[in-house]
Amino acid sequence: MIVPRSLFQLDINLMLVSFDEQRVPSLQRPYLCCRPTLSINKLCQYVAFQTSLQANEVEIYLVREINSKVDFSISMSTPISKPGIIDPCKDKLQVLEEQETLGRLKTRNFIHGHLLLAYRKKVWKSES
Repeated sequence: MIVPRSLFQLDINLMLVSFDEQRVPSLQRPYLCCRPTLSINKLCQYVAFQTSLQANEVEIYLVREINSKVDFSISMSTPISKPGIIDPCKDKLQVLEEQETLGRLKTRNFIHGHLLLAYRKKVWKSES
């Protein structure tokens, strides 16, 4: 019997943190368990629903390597997001396209077993 490959795909635990709580607040539920087939677009919609943004205003980044000084030894029930937790100058980030899926992301950076994703409000050319 041949078993479809999709049956072997495990759910992905992820943590969504705000780049800057001054502009976009932390989520009340930053820890999610998602199917590998979930698109970044759906995550943008989730962030938008939890904040005052529209889905097309949300930009999500894969945190490939975190070099900022962050204490990840805190409880999983406590959100770690605070202003400046993700520093684009120190941390290695990859902007994610809306059509990408979680299962296609390549990283070894897991915090407490969670894939770390950061979100922020898109900066439009007229704002820069």
